[in-house]
Amino acid sequence: MMKNFSTKFIFAISAILRLLTLFAPTSDILTQAFGFGILPAIRASILDQVHTWEHLEEACFLLKNKVSIWGEDEYRSGYRAIYAPGSRIVAPPLVVAFLGEAFAPFKSSNTLLWILQRLLLLIADAIGAYCIYQIGKRVYEMENDSIEAEIERDTKICELNPKLSAVPGKLRPARGWIFGLSNQVMDEFVSIDEKTSAGVNGNTNGMEQQYNGKHPTKSDQSSSRKQLNREPILTLGQVPLFVSLLYFTNPVSVIANDTGSLRSIWDALALTSLYYATKPSSTNSKEGIPFKVKSASSTATYLALATYVDVGYAMFLVPILVWRGMMREYQQKSRVQNNDWKAVLSLYLCYLTGLHWLASLLVGGNNDEYKSVMIQTMLPNVAFVDQDKSGSVPGPSMGLHWYFFVQMFDRFRSYFTLFVAGVPAIFVIPLTIRLHRYPSVLAAAFQLLWAIFRPTATIHTLTLGLLLAMLNPRTIARMRNASLISLFALPVPVLLFITFHRMWLVMGNGNPNYIFFQCFAYGLFVSTITLDFITATVKRDKVLRMVEKGDTIVKKDDDVNVDEMPKSKGKLFEAEDCVGTEDNGETNKASDDPEEEEAPKERPNVVFL
Repeated sequence: MMKNFSTKFIFAISAILRLLTLFAPTSDILTQAFGFGILPAIRASILDQVHTWEHLEEACFLLKNKVSIWGEDEYRSGYRAIYAPGSRIVAPPLVVAFLGEAFAPFKSSNTLLWILQRLLLLIADAIGAYCIYQIGKRVYEMENDSIEAEIERDTKICELNPKLSAVPGKLRPARGWIFGLSNQVMDEFVSIDEKTSAGVNGNTNGMEQQYNGKHPTKSDQSSSRKQLNREPILTLGQVPLFVSLLYFTNPVSVIANDTGSLRSIWDALALTSLYYATKPSSTNSKEGIPFKVKSASSTATYLALATYVDVGYAMFLVPILVWRGMMREYQQKSRVQNNDWKAVLSLYLCYLTGLHWLASLLVGGNNDEYKSVMIQTMLPNVAFVDQDKSGSVPGPSMGLHWYFFVQMFDRFRSYFTLFVAGVPAIFVIPLTIRLHRYPSVLAAAFQLLWAIFRPTATIHTLTLGLLLAMLNPRTIARMRNASLISLFALPVPVLLFITFHRMWLVMGNGNPNYIFFQCFAYGLFVSTITLDFITATVKRDKVLRMVEKGDTIVKKDDDVNVDEMPKSKGKLFEAEDCVGTEDNGETNKASDDPEEEEAPKERPNVVFL
């Protein structure tokens, strides 16, 4: 456990470990260990080929050598030439200008260029880890002041007497003990014969005392409960630090940076936008004077930058707007939140339009020419398209788009491109309507869905989605075993993908079907985790709504008896009603009065679990 270590010490150890791996010749080590051709296979599984240093260097090479072509009855040069049809340059013009050409002077010294690129990616990962820590910390603080947390505290106090608890045992998360939450009360299945044999072995006095000299009835057995008391692995307050450390030190980011991926920089921009989006509207100075915190402009700026580079990051706009007060139902009880979502949306659109306007000035030409540049730089990030008119397509990745696109007839490719690009968008509105109370869940769910439907699916994209999901421990506690199995099974198709990729494209003794089945298994496992994550959040929200309404009636397994918990009528139970209450056996004793056993005339609503 991390209780005995300070935050600064843990971050220092993580920084040292990351620095040790920063300048290690990982590429040479992998090539010597696994042979020639292993690096392209790893790159195909872990990064997007159009978001790499090599792609930027290719664009800068065309600019440096002043490549010029003849367009439609006119002469093109400079940026207009490198974005001509067939050039295969996907990096946006401003990225080429400010990131590609900025490192061009260091091209003469490969060692210095390599060090500067590594340091930039390391700083980006450090910024992303810090943002994740702050995001998780603020989400924890907001949820700690919510009605849900108050219900959990009330349930924790009333564990000695479950009949006074606000949440019945069956409605509690099965793995709540992992994070120190109230655990699900399990049924203790003990038969009458076992109870009788226990009395023969010397426990008769205890049995007679518990059941007042009577044999345990069926209702006594069904009401016998067992509470699992385990030490938590992580407390809710420790989760943000743990997730930030995973983000900074996970091997996927290390290998991705070593193989030339730029995704860490784009993720840092998106996480910085979420960092400013979760800032409270006001804070106190050192003198205790409250003052407003203006973060709308910063939120919109960083999200616009991330979206300009990769339009897929626009999915974070919805949770950001919810955080900024788009749906007023998501408001915490004792925490002042922002209510400027209209300003954030307006600034975001203005900044994004301004970036494209600057890019159009850099490229030159008329509006139609820049429209073609936008299509060439934006479309490959959301759809699987031809690289040029020759019919060539990007190579294999962890997704299934590449395989389906190759197998598709030419006349159906436009339909396929439009359909696949639109599939992720159909989930946005339903999930937002159902889970608007949990914007952090929305951000993780959108990232996980994007990791499945992305035209070039990579493990790096999935890693960010899993880490964002871990910032929601109340949802993780309700997930099933299938997600745990899928998580530990993910390395199998990934390793087989790398193996078969090398066999097919390097050794020549494989075929694309080998890779297809590994991509299918990978997508199946990720889909299982994503669906279970969303389902667990829906269960969490349903329990909260039930307790708020006071309707927490649970149908038992024997389909005969119904447990009806006392209704809160919109108010939580007072703590003093539960403190000092002990279960002396009377609470589980079946009533002997036949009048009390009569069923009510109107059967209450029953929740089947």
